[in-house]
Amino acid sequence: MATVVAQVEELKFLTESDIRRIAGEFGTPAFVYDEESIERTAAQMTSLPNAFGLKVRYSLKACPSGAIIRIFDRLGLLFDASSLWEVRRALHAGVDADKILLTAQQADFGRGLDELLDAGLGFDAGSLRQLESYGAARPGGTVSIRLNPGFGSGLVRRLTSGGPTSSFGIWHEDLPQVAEILRKHGLRLTRLHSHIGSGHYPDVLVRAAQTLLRHARDFPDVDTINLGGGYRVKAFRDDHEWDHAEWAETVADGIREFASATGRELRLELEPGTFLMANSGSIVARVIDVVSTGAEGYRFVKIDAGLTEIIRPSYYGAPHPLVSVPETGEAGGEVEEYCVAGHCCIAGDVLTTRAGDVEQLAPVVLPRTEPGDYLVIERAGGYCAAMALKNFNSYPEAPEVLRRKSGAFEVIRTPQTFEQLVANERIPADLRADD
Repeated sequence: MATVVAQVEELKFLTESDIRRIAGEFGTPAFVYDEESIERTAAQMTSLPNAFGLKVRYSLKACPSGAIIRIFDRLGLLFDASSLWEVRRALHAGVDADKILLTAQQADFGRGLDELLDAGLGFDAGSLRQLESYGAARPGGTVSIRLNPGFGSGLVRRLTSGGPTSSFGIWHEDLPQVAEILRKHGLRLTRLHSHIGSGHYPDVLVRAAQTLLRHARDFPDVDTINLGGGYRVKAFRDDHEWDHAEWAETVADGIREFASATGRELRLELEPGTFLMANSGSIVARVIDVVSTGAEGYRFVKIDAGLTEIIRPSYYGAPHPLVSVPETGEAGGEVEEYCVAGHCCIAGDVLTTRAGDVEQLAPVVLPRTEPGDYLVIERAGGYCAAMALKNFNSYPEAPEVLRRKSGAFEVIRTPQTFEQLVANERIPADLRADD
């Protein structure tokens, strides 16, 4: 049997009474985001050491809910979009186009992109073809490029977005071709961008910054380097506490050295998503069953959430803190080992997988849990609602709720109805049921 996580986890920002109230008012499963936590993480990121200015762009793919976007906009953050659709969601939420930088695998000119660029949208070319297309469409303009520095770092391989196994960005050896495209179209390259992965290690991030600074010497119009996102967070009680100020100061020193050598004072940009949102959100689910697979097997807690709300444990082998809350009364002192399974009819819907290995189960210790109790999935504010297997088994989307600083709870996304689930379906006339 797999090694058991011995530490019993605790709730991040909700209380047991909050959880019962949420279940009663909004039903389960439900996403809950905490406004105070969001503001705190934003303040931590925007106050990191820097040499000549720091801009923080919220990575929209982490959680693109309109209310969350509005919070970050009011806090003065800028935005990182990974698709035109994310750009449109931000605009719909009231964000000005010139606050958004588009860095996308798919960026089709002639499909609305030109109009958004006219409105001030920033463009970050992720390939030579994208850069050529941009130059042909907007000769004489300013542009930035995403660079693949030749290496990467991530929590697992699937989260490593730099190096020879990653398609993201312009390969570092192709920079002479970049220079040629810039000359051909009269473009000014003002930003060098790199995102090496999610859950990267600080020393590799510093190496990426040093690489960008080295290449910036060859492009005199560059005034900004962007290190992307992927900053680690402390999720479990016994996790390492990451000091992001330490690497930020090292990067700032490198930028100061660059300024001394070149006379150019570069600004720094960061694009956090996980750091800002992960611990600012929880999923409140209900326990629907508890089953056993015998003496050599496991005791499973089944909940009314799963891949339709959270895919990270099954896709990445990314564990999440799990907290059991009794339906009534106080949690007892007795604990047991459990695996936690979701409600989807597929064997991979399990939340207790070994870190980095989705094939191995990793039971956790919870207070004795029974059907009717609640199971809270922590670290669920980022890359959960946004990444879920929407409507698998035809389960509707869960509601999203915002816990305001006042303590009030407000719905920011209503639960999907059955009518909304099937609204876009069309049945040919000859296949329709007889009236």
